[in-house]
Amino acid sequence: MKKYSYIVASLGTTWLIYSCAAVSSPGGGPKDEIPPILISAEPEDGSLHFAGGSVVLSFSEYIDEKSLKNAIIISPRLEPLVEIKYDDDKIILDFPKELLSNQTYVITISRNLKDERGVALEQSIQVAYSTGNLIDKGKISGRIHGEDSYAAHLWKLDKGFVDSIFFTEPLYVSEADDNGNFNFKYLAPGDYVLLGIERSAAGASLVPQRMAYGVCQKNMYSLGRDNELKGIIMRPKRETPPLKMTHGELLGQRWGWLNFNQAMKDDIILDGLSIIDSEQTEHGPEIFKDEQNQERFLFISPDTLSTGKAELILNTVFSGENSLLDDAKINLRVSSKVDTSHIKWTKPEGIVTVKRQKDGGPVVPIVFSKPVISTLDSAFFMVADTDTVVTDIQWINPMQIAFLPPGGWQEKTQYKLMIFSNKLIPLEGKMLKDSISVVRINSEKKLGYGGLSGTIKKDGINPLLELQSLKKEPEIFRSSLNSNLQFEFKNIPEGPYHLMIIDDRDRNGDYSYGSAYPFRPSEWFYIHPDTFDVRANWDIDVGLIKMEEQ
Repeated sequence: MKKYSYIVASLGTTWLIYSCAAVSSPGGGPKDEIPPILISAEPEDGSLHFAGGSVVLSFSEYIDEKSLKNAIIISPRLEPLVEIKYDDDKIILDFPKELLSNQTYVITISRNLKDERGVALEQSIQVAYSTGNLIDKGKISGRIHGEDSYAAHLWKLDKGFVDSIFFTEPLYVSEADDNGNFNFKYLAPGDYVLLGIERSAAGASLVPQRMAYGVCQKNMYSLGRDNELKGIIMRPKRETPPLKMTHGELLGQRWGWLNFNQAMKDDIILDGLSIIDSEQTEHGPEIFKDEQNQERFLFISPDTLSTGKAELILNTVFSGENSLLDDAKINLRVSSKVDTSHIKWTKPEGIVTVKRQKDGGPVVPIVFSKPVISTLDSAFFMVADTDTVVTDIQWINPMQIAFLPPGGWQEKTQYKLMIFSNKLIPLEGKMLKDSISVVRINSEKKLGYGGLSGTIKKDGINPLLELQSLKKEPEIFRSSLNSNLQFEFKNIPEGPYHLMIIDDRDRNGDYSYGSAYPFRPSEWFYIHPDTFDVRANWDIDVGLIKMEEQ
């Protein structure tokens, strides 16, 4: 019996080890990137005479329990809130028994919901139940265009449109898919208001200074019973906040940076800038815009500032005739430590590659770590292949030069810009550590140029066409229509482009995004789904542009 017991125990242990190993998934293989799918709802989606109680939503795989937070919205809102329970591949919602009569309740499951491997839903899901004899079947759909992830907010109006509604929590939320498509279902007839918003703010009240948002071409849309509104388009943008001087930083005893909260246009004028040091001496610094960072200005005091606390005062910032900022002040601290470090060149960081443009450019910026107050003759030499010549340099500001060979770049040529340390005199500190510094630039085959033309027929709009290159820093070209309803782009750099058609109602030559408060509608636009390739020395006619529903 003992022997028999040992054999049974041994077999049992073997079976246990085998069974444990059998349920584990094999290692390796492609990463699971399949989104979870809602496979059933109990009661069934669209059921009538819903009397509350449990709603069970079953998915194709286990759900990450932590992702349930903020993943489910029920409209109209219920008090007390519906209790939500997790059960592996199921979500259970316990509705109260007391519900509004003849009311459609919509459960929206957002893309915050993920499976246990962290893969989110492909698009938000809506499930609906009616407490009455019929369920509302109205639909509103469209697309939000942009580079980020977005959601659509929807409100149903009771007493007409007021723009303050954008600052309340939405009645319905639909998170757009990766292509920007959104969809609302189970809507009752009535008037509706929409707003596109960055996905991170989905379901929240609008705060224009903090959230990218987009309004529609109309303030409201009327939906008939069981009707569908399609093709509503929006383009979110973050509002430009009021101009502020955020901070200043002294990097020496005579110079530093003045920082703002936004990029500054070329027509910006800083008026009445002064520095009052610890001895109450007033200094009038020179100022230079930083072409590498449009949000800041370099300032250089004519004299050394006294050690200790200092105050920088700016009277006014003008843009044209408009005053953008008045009476701004920031505190500075002047160090007693004298700068003894070497000046460096901080940009470019490696070998630069350029393609000659039609004007001979592009200009290559070379940026130093601190201001240079003067240069001696023969400070810069240019080496093109084997030829060496002294070259004059254009200074953009005391910390940046713009390098372009005389006559522009030559194709398939290697350049070296040689900088002689003993010829540069920095404002503070020492010269370049190396006696000769070399910036290397390779000029490749020159950039080609081509053209793109076509025809547009759409009544009731004032068309403006915008061609945008698919680059990290895109170039934008614009064209209007001639009397034959034709557009034409000439001398466009070769490469792929997106084409957008704008109804330029305000005739300002640009797209107008509109605003939520006070409400101003956005301009109508159409983005062509295809990419257009501009080829060197070719003029391509794309024919009639058919503007399909987006």
